[in-house]
Amino acid sequence: MVTSSIIRHLLSDKDSLSDYINKKSPTIKDVERRLLLLERQENRHIPDHYYRLNQKKSLDGIKSLESLIRIGLYRLAKEHLELRDSRIYVKQLKQNSWQDLITYIPPLVLQMAFLHIEKPLSDKKIEAIRKYFMEYILPNTRYTALPYPYIPQVENYLKEKNGLHDLHMHLNGSTEVDVAWQDFLSEPDKVYEEIQEKEDDSFVREQLEQESYLDSALEFRNLLRCARNLREYLFSMLYPYSKESGFNKIDSIEKLLANLLESEHGTIRHPFADLVYENGDEVRHLMAVEGLMYILVFNYIKGNPRELLASILHFYLLILGLSNRLLVQQNHQFGFEQFQKLTVNELREYSEKSYRNRFLQLYGNERRNICFLEGRFSPKSTEIENVALLNSIDSGWKSLLKDIKDELGLSGEKHPKLKLIAHFIKKKEDDASSEIRHKNLRYEVWSKAQVLALLKNHHSDLMKDVVGIDAASSEFDAPPEVFAPSFRYLRRKGFRHFTYHAGEDFFHIISGLRAIYEAIRFNDLSSGDRIGHATATGICPDVWIRNVGNNLFMRQGDYLDDLLFTYHLIISKDDGLLKGKIPFLVNRIHELSYRIYKKSYSLGILESAWLSRRFCPSLLFAGSKEDAEILETFNNYEWCDIKKEIPDLAHDERVELLKQYHSEACRKEYNKIIEIKTEEFYNQEELWQLQLLTLELLHEKEIVIETLPTSNVRIGHHYNFDTYHLWNWLKWEKEGKAIPPIVVGTDDTGIFATNIYNEYANIYCNLITSNKMSHNEAMRVIESLDKNGKIYKFE
Repeated sequence: MVTSSIIRHLLSDKDSLSDYINKKSPTIKDVERRLLLLERQENRHIPDHYYRLNQKKSLDGIKSLESLIRIGLYRLAKEHLELRDSRIYVKQLKQNSWQDLITYIPPLVLQMAFLHIEKPLSDKKIEAIRKYFMEYILPNTRYTALPYPYIPQVENYLKEKNGLHDLHMHLNGSTEVDVAWQDFLSEPDKVYEEIQEKEDDSFVREQLEQESYLDSALEFRNLLRCARNLREYLFSMLYPYSKESGFNKIDSIEKLLANLLESEHGTIRHPFADLVYENGDEVRHLMAVEGLMYILVFNYIKGNPRELLASILHFYLLILGLSNRLLVQQNHQFGFEQFQKLTVNELREYSEKSYRNRFLQLYGNERRNICFLEGRFSPKSTEIENVALLNSIDSGWKSLLKDIKDELGLSGEKHPKLKLIAHFIKKKEDDASSEIRHKNLRYEVWSKAQVLALLKNHHSDLMKDVVGIDAASSEFDAPPEVFAPSFRYLRRKGFRHFTYHAGEDFFHIISGLRAIYEAIRFNDLSSGDRIGHATATGICPDVWIRNVGNNLFMRQGDYLDDLLFTYHLIISKDDGLLKGKIPFLVNRIHELSYRIYKKSYSLGILESAWLSRRFCPSLLFAGSKEDAEILETFNNYEWCDIKKEIPDLAHDERVELLKQYHSEACRKEYNKIIEIKTEEFYNQEELWQLQLLTLELLHEKEIVIETLPTSNVRIGHHYNFDTYHLWNWLKWEKEGKAIPPIVVGTDDTGIFATNIYNEYANIYCNLITSNKMSHNEAMRVIESLDKNGKIYKFE
């Protein structure tokens, strides 16, 4: 049953935002009604009378917009946060709930709503304001606005180990919303320049329409300008004699909104900065200044409960809320495509021109979160571009180390370590070639692989920290076969460590298992290599089936390949529990393959041709070495591998079938959409068994799983951390099942509003609550996961 406060939707109210844009101020009754309706959207199967009781409970004693903002946000924060001396922490038992809450409301304003009542600032003198800023605001917001739970055992562990291992973190998409917000308001035009380039992208348009009533990126830019004006108006109301402002002379809300929406004279400098920094001094901690603004405005509207000022603050927070929804994956945004919208909108591009602030954010306000970080970057097309990129990353990291040395006096062996993973990007099929699937992407990846190999030779000092190769982005866009020749090439060129995003999102669980298998088999992954996510090997089949239903749509070619994979897995693992499926599988495989290829092939040929997709198709179809040598993707080692596997390229039936698979005509049949029963071949218990067989394969090869808690919960089929698939892996390991080593990462820290401390905290806090573990047992899990990070890190 829904018992979460409806006030969590306060910043998600796009109807009230639309009112303000149209120069109309919503009433408290309007907002109350809209919060109820937003809560109802969370689950429409619950009757309204339950929601009305929730509304009455949530809004008890709240009679005005001022109290809704100030007291409402405080109540939300008070439920989740606690104060120890001057530091704000998340309550242990509320960590998972807090991780959900900050998808709705950014953490900075919640912290300040909590602080302004728990530690009120009563003295209005500048000296008192500065003291309060230094004592309470700055320690909690210096580099990050994300508080964490106070866990004595984890605190002690961090002191002993000098931080945690984060083995999967993308450098882009890492900036927190409260950090990016300051850039949005200081340079809205520069932010607009970045997002304008992506405005026509279908995902970007979908996201904008999904989260707002805006029609264009320009309208969003105008809202950012307006937010800057709103902030200046708030300052002018609190300090009317500090500077000239035409806004505070307007008493009509309609006229005021018109002026605030249309004015283009906002200043880059935060108006509240001069309260704590001398006029003209560099403002080093803008996020903390923003926090001070919230404290002062909360205090002011408490003493001067004018609806006009509350409306201005409400408008400001709604623009912040929209920005948050465009930057942070929301609870309702399930699946990889929703995540992808956040990666392609370029909203963080301006904020992420340099790396120093990101590294400070990741290291934390106490500067102790990380002992080892694997940062992932997308390699550029040329040597010059890559040198510039790597130098920029290196400069940002060295700046962090300098701060650590200067301010903390830590010796070199206690400094955090950074290693880099170059990840290729999966892209949609562009149909440029009628003979080879993903031809352009194959050539692009091959070209970038050659550049990386050149860099390793020509810039060994710069490349010494580039220790691994990955392929990231949507599994729906490109399969492992596209990257396989380049992975093998780079291994021959001296790159020793490889990982691959697989089994993260899928149409069917067996599709996700196949993606993992293909990533391992096609890319020649071996002991110590890793798979990113591998959600398909752990998610409860019943959870997945409840989400997708008893029937689903799939492309018939994908379904054929999925069934072929499960046939191969059952036979190769000689699994007695599933062998009875073989006759039915064989019939369905033959039926689907004939539909697609218009010819009957033996099961052995179908299976072997599928496994031969690992080879470069351009070389495979060349016919002779002379013809192959003129191709851009020619490599003698690759050619020899092909000839060893398929000596007679001209007459082998597998080559004929692969040409069919790649051909334009067969692609149309392959991509035809069919409806299948979710449990057509495998019920829930049998899907468990397929998951365990895949995990056993990873265990045998000692291939490590990278699990990323918040990312996996948001993108996967989980509504919260209680069904997070890590619990299944831990349970199976206790039962003696063959489970591979597991390490922890953060994925995209900005998009998922997290850091490595909070990811371990999400695991720990769920273990002691929903999983009913003792603190000591939960800590042993944390130590084991982090120890795996130490053992299996790429160096």
